[in-house]
Amino acid sequence: MELMIAMAAAFLSAALVVFVIFGAVAALVTKNETLWLTIKAQEGSLPVSSYKFAQRIFLKLVENLTWVATLSKKSAKDLKRAGMDVSADTFVAQLVSQGLLITIVLGLIFMAFGSLMGMFIAAFLGLFWVFYIQPSNLATKAEKRSHSIYKRIPYALDLSILVLETGGTLRQALEEIATKNDALAEEFRVALAEIDSGASQKVAFQNMGERVGLEPLTTILLAINRGQEMGAPMVATLETQAEAFREARLQQIEKLAVEAPTKMTFPNMMIMFAVLLLIVGPLMVQLLSSGVF
Repeated sequence: MELMIAMAAAFLSAALVVFVIFGAVAALVTKNETLWLTIKAQEGSLPVSSYKFAQRIFLKLVENLTWVATLSKKSAKDLKRAGMDVSADTFVAQLVSQGLLITIVLGLIFMAFGSLMGMFIAAFLGLFWVFYIQPSNLATKAEKRSHSIYKRIPYALDLSILVLETGGTLRQALEEIATKNDALAEEFRVALAEIDSGASQKVAFQNMGERVGLEPLTTILLAINRGQEMGAPMVATLETQAEAFREARLQQIEKLAVEAPTKMTFPNMMIMFAVLLLIVGPLMVQLLSSGVF
């Protein structure tokens, strides 16, 4: 009986919250009619348009807060690195609305069981989702994509040199790289599309460097632009960059090899302790059971 009363109370509370939300949304639609019509024209579907509109409105209410501005700035960088075609405002609006939804749903559940502390737990979980879980997932995606691009740089340099040595142009070399199915090829496809749209190669490469946020790639693109401006042979420029990249990569591997023993000290100690425990543990149990101690 008590469970049924609790479930009924939770249902009524949820219905009340939904009613209040829809009333607030109706008032906001009237106040922000232009934004509503723009989103509706883009999305078409009424439920999706309503959801997007609510996200944008809620973001407007909190965007001036320091923690929201910091999250938006960091997300903008990671979204570019992850290759996601989503604006930082849209991403943060989704995060904040998801965090609010998590807080409301869990709060209603805890409230139904009469747990006041549960309200604080619900708020903590909502904030944890907004500021740690989702940003961490995005940062992981961005890091994986940057690493995949980094691994493809030597291949792209060698392919470009091969195309140029066989009489091709730099444009043909870039088009050949762009035909592949990897993250670096995607970035070159975007850069070529910008060039075809009227942007200069220098600007397209600068935009590419900012999107990827990978220093070795930015250095190579800058060297290509500078070499073309100075009229230097492009094959020599790319060969120099390929040699410099491989040397830097070798130095990085050597650095990791030197640091490996230090990083493995604690795991080795734990393994030795576990092995010692497996050897000495049964002996100690046997001695204790025999009454020696």
